[in-house]
This record gives sequence, C-alpha cells and structure tokens, in this order.
Amino acid sequence: MSAGVLVLGIGVALVLAMLGAALLLAVVRIVRGPTILDRVIGSDLVLTTVLVLIAAVMVTQRDLTAVPALVVIAATSVFATIAVARAVTPSSDDDDAVEDEEEAR
Repeated sequence: MSAGVLVLGIGVALVLAMLGAALLLAVVRIVRGPTILDRVIGSDLVLTTVLVLIAAVMVTQRDLTAVPALVVIAATSVFATIAVARAVTPSSDDDDAVEDEEEAR
C-alpha cells in the first residue's frame, strides 16, 4: 500500500467522523429544542450535513449524477428556513395589527 492511499484513507475516515459528529449534534439540537427556531437550526444542519456527505461521495467516486439531488436538498433547506422565519416574525403590516386588536377584544 502506498503512502498516498494511506493518507487518503485516513482523510476520508476523519471527514466521516466529523460529519457523523455534526449529524449527532444536530439531532440533539432538534430533540432538545426548546424553541421552534432551535429545531429549524438543527434541521438545517442535518440537511447541510447530508448535502456535504452526498457531495463527498460524488467526489470520491467521480460521478456527477447526484447533482440534481443536491439542488433539491439545498432548495428545500432554504425554502423551509424562509417559511419558518416568516411564520415566527411578527407582522409589521398595520392592517394585521388592527385585526389582531379586534380579535383580542
């Protein structure tokens, strides 16, 4: 076995260990919460970790067939984050404030 193959094997093992640790910490963040924003951050990290893992497999195998899957995962992550951010942000529209005050009465 050549030195280059050994170094590459060690590098791949280190990358997989770090991705596994990131995935584990993200799942812990999702489970522990306590707010919806904490869970969204955790789910974003899970999706990003899966994205990096698929990309790493593509690089090692020199195969680009999974690029559409990467685009779908990235778009899902972005749109989900935007949707949650819009849902938890209070509205600055005056019409909404008037409706909320009327509902409170």
